[in-house]
Amino acid sequence: MNRPQPSARVLRTAAAVVAAAILLTGCATTASSNTPSANCTPKDAGLTTFTPGTLTVGVPENPPYTKLDGTTASGEEIQIIEKLAAAECLSVAYVPITYANGIAMITSQKRTDIITGGWYVTAARAAQVGFTTPTYYDQMAIISKSGIDTVSGLETIGAVGTGTGFSWQDDVTKILGDNLKLYPGTAEMKQDLEAGRIQAALDGYAVAAAAYKGSGFEVKPAQADSRVAITTNMPIIAFPIDKDNTALSNAFSALIDQYRTDGTLASIVEADGLSASLVVPADKAATALR
Repeated sequence: MNRPQPSARVLRTAAAVVAAAILLTGCATTASSNTPSANCTPKDAGLTTFTPGTLTVGVPENPPYTKLDGTTASGEEIQIIEKLAAAECLSVAYVPITYANGIAMITSQKRTDIITGGWYVTAARAAQVGFTTPTYYDQMAIISKSGIDTVSGLETIGAVGTGTGFSWQDDVTKILGDNLKLYPGTAEMKQDLEAGRIQAALDGYAVAAAAYKGSGFEVKPAQADSRVAITTNMPIIAFPIDKDNTALSNAFSALIDQYRTDGTLASIVEADGLSASLVVPADKAATALR
C-alpha cells in the first residue's frame, strides 16, 4: 500500500482538538498507553530517538494498517510498532500525518522517528528516508461498480480518484490528466465515489478491501500495465524511518525479521481476513531494499 499509501481521513469529535493543535503548532502528539516499566531492559542498548525514551510515530488514517481515534491508535502496523517499542523499552507518542506530509515529518520537519500507514518502498522515497526491513506486499486496486481491473478501462469512464502522494499518482496523471482527482485519503475519496462524483477510485488493495467491504463496489487488483510502474512489480511495504538513525532502523529490522519467522506478521494480517501470503518472505526481504 502506499501505500501507499497510505492517507488522512477527517478526524471526528475528540480529534477536532488535535486538528486545531496541528494548525496552531504544526504538530500534535497523543500519548500511548504503551509505557515501559521502570525495570524494563531494552533488547538493544543505546538507541536514540527524537524525544529521549519515546518513539514518535506518524499515523495517517488508513485502515487496516492504521487508525487514529482521539488518543488511541490501532491497526496492523500499530500492533507491530507497539511490539517494537515494548522490546526496546520505549514509550510511544502518535502524531497525525497525511501521505502528502509524512516523509517531510521525518526529514525537513524532523518531528517523527518513524511513520506508519502502509508506505510502499520506492527509489524516490529511499533517497529521502531510510526503510526498515519489509513487512507486507500490496497491489494497486481499482474500485468501481463495474469491476474494472485495467488502467485502460479507466480512460473512458470519466473522473477517477486517488490519494495525494500515492506511488502511482504521477504515472496515472500522465494517462488520465484532469480526469484524475486527488484526495487527502480513502474516506474522502469513498464519499465522492458513493455520491457518483467520481466513477472509480485507486487505492492499496488491503486498504480498499477493508474500506469497501459490503459497499456494493468491486475491488480488483489492477492488471499489469507498462505505463504504471507499480502494476508491473508487486509493491512492498516497510516503515519509513530517519535515514541517519541506522541503529534504530537496524534494531527494528531485526525484530521485524523475528516477527516474520515466528508467525507474528502472518497472524496480524490473517486477523483482518487477509492472506498470510502477503507477508514478504525472508529471502525476498533480505534483498528487497538493495
